Amino acid sequence: MLKFSILCPTRKRPTFIQDLIKNINDTVGNLNNVELIIIHDEDDFITGKILSETHTRGKSFYYLKRERSEYLNRDYYNYLASISSGKYLWAIGDDVRFLTKHWDILLEARIEEYLKDKKDRVGYIYVYEDKSQAKHPCFPLITKEAFKVLGMYFHPELLSWGADRCLWELYSGVDRILQIPEIHIQHFSYHDKTAEYDETAKSMRDRFFRDPNCHNKVVTDIVPGQIEFLRKYLNDTRVEKSL
Repeated sequence: MLKFSILCPTRKRPTFIQDLIKNINDTVGNLNNVELIIIHDEDDFITGKILSETHTRGKSFYYLKRERSEYLNRDYYNYLASISSGKYLWAIGDDVRFLTKHWDILLEARIEEYLKDKKDRVGYIYVYEDKSQAKHPCFPLITKEAFKVLGMYFHPELLSWGADRCLWELYSGVDRILQIPEIHIQHFSYHDKTAEYDETAKSMRDRFFRDPNCHNKVVTDIVPGQIEFLRKYLNDTRVEKSL
């Protein structure tokens, strides 16, 4: 079984996606541990052309396309999670780079150690995000079981930003968070002046500011119910295990 499913939407960033593929090839310990699923819009012809010409060493690198949607979390990340094959799901951007060699082998060992006494295998995992100023992880992993229980990776109501914060609030509420600080990644973004403010970044920002309070409403109106649902599920699973 594949260990890691890396889920990556992209739009009109051919250099970013080529660099990401090279970065994974250069840092992963065993390519058979990883599938990379890239999705782009049907009208993004430049990405389609570049991907068709890009050579990868991985046997499980997939490129998909879809009709363009405004809902990044519902129609890209959650969709990719639903078709993924890995035990651990990792939603990233095309502007994320892995900095730790053999991160797949190190991560699996730590995650499985954490899950060994948890029959439900529900978990939220995060690594060290170099130079990030965020108060919560921006690129967490979740287990496949976590996705199946809630039927989502990120909250589908959110058009772009804010989904990472909502997910942190959710798993904090049930104390199912594992930090693995020895694994490092870095997000190259215009926020910290390590990337240009391009068309894709502008689209993300514009969608967020259509309703900048949307993520607060999700945290207030939806997350508490999900916490209660997940807490009951985890408790019920513990009871089953003890019988």
